[in-house]
Amino acid sequence: MFEKDQDALRYGITAVENQFLLDFLPAAKGDYVKVYLWGLFACENKGPDYSLEEMAQDLFLTVPEIEAALRYWERRALVSRISDQPIKYRFYSPMQRRNIPGGQMDVDTEYVSFAEAVYAAFGERRKVSPGEIAMAWEWVKDIGLKPEVVLMLLHHCIEQKGVQFSFKRAEPLAVRMKEHKVSTCEDADSFLHHHQAVHDGARKVLSRMGKRRMASEDELALYEKWLDEWQFSQEAILDACAETTKGDPSFKYLDGILNGIRSRSDARTGDQVKQQLQQESDEKGKALAVFAALGKSASVPVAIHFYRDIAALLPHNVLLLAADECRRSNKNMEDLQALITAWHDRGLNTEEAVKDYLIKFREANLALREIFEACGHAGRPTAADRLLYEKWKGFSMSKELLLHAAEQSRSAQGSKIAYLDKILSTWHEAGITDISQVKARKKPEYAPKGKSVSAQQYTQREYTEAELLAVSDDLIEEARKQRG
Repeated sequence: MFEKDQDALRYGITAVENQFLLDFLPAAKGDYVKVYLWGLFACENKGPDYSLEEMAQDLFLTVPEIEAALRYWERRALVSRISDQPIKYRFYSPMQRRNIPGGQMDVDTEYVSFAEAVYAAFGERRKVSPGEIAMAWEWVKDIGLKPEVVLMLLHHCIEQKGVQFSFKRAEPLAVRMKEHKVSTCEDADSFLHHHQAVHDGARKVLSRMGKRRMASEDELALYEKWLDEWQFSQEAILDACAETTKGDPSFKYLDGILNGIRSRSDARTGDQVKQQLQQESDEKGKALAVFAALGKSASVPVAIHFYRDIAALLPHNVLLLAADECRRSNKNMEDLQALITAWHDRGLNTEEAVKDYLIKFREANLALREIFEACGHAGRPTAADRLLYEKWKGFSMSKELLLHAAEQSRSAQGSKIAYLDKILSTWHEAGITDISQVKARKKPEYAPKGKSVSAQQYTQREYTEAELLAVSDDLIEEARKQRG
């Protein structure tokens, strides 16, 4: 028979008490406030057949979201479900709830007991609002924690942040407790003790970085990952902070450092991490020292990767000798690798052995080059030539005699070195060790075909000091041949 003008809906007023705004609105989720205010409006303007589906459509929410909001206000005694078939709700104002004589409306005794326990936890130190108690009760009903567990959580927050902590900021911790299946007081004690350790540890990390502030949620999450997932001890995490001084100290930087340690080793305790970092620092220094001896530069990762390969073959002091040899002829990393591999294969694995080898190598090369000049042989001494030279040294002949034999081999057809070896072997069998003994003989056992060339008819080459000392070319060429 009667209906309200539609313009009245737009220009009318829906009364909302200030007590709702002060005590209930701040702690409620936005969608919950929308549902309560719209419910008050619907009571006056939508009629008895207005459904949850229509309400959900009007508020751009889902029916389950509408139902969750109504349950929220039911627990706060501002809404009650008075019928299931059909579904009907009754809305109350905060003042109406408070002034009902004798508590005639249904009272949630569990909620009242919980509220009294929360008030007791804060005492006179802070006035807790009904909205804050309602939020904590939501952790019981919506999240699924037991009331005693929530009370332990509130005590924990008081001890950690003081009585003025934000209930809203504490809610994620309640969610995490549920995710960790905290169901008993013992579970809660263990969880909160661990949570305290995470906060204390993160605070120490910030202090070590020279930062005086509370850790953010993201930083706490990183610290918890280091502690729980990666199994680093608190001491190990703090020791790793020393590496952050090489850049801008931050949790993100430290996360990369710890992830690197984790990927390279099983170090997890403070002593293990200290040892690991010291070893890596020493390795870096040695790698860069080898490149300095080589006269080349490289990035730290490249230098370390290369050093690990060669350090597996020879000791560090031997590597430095090899690098120095390669530097003399401006050789590169690949040449150094070949030389080190050859020395390893020869068993030259001590500084003394290498130095003795190099002395003999240089001595043989110097002598052979003079012999090559005398006999007219082209090319550098080879490993085979050095073996012959060692054989000739065993003949105990004078240098003058060796060069005299080389002069006699100068006009030989074919291999002059082979001809020279025949001469020296014949003289050795004859017991000749000095040039005067040769001159006393009537003729040489082997005469080269062709015209003889006197030793005075060729110009001896003058070798520079670098040519006499630098044997890297010969060493590396020989090493490559040995490696195939």
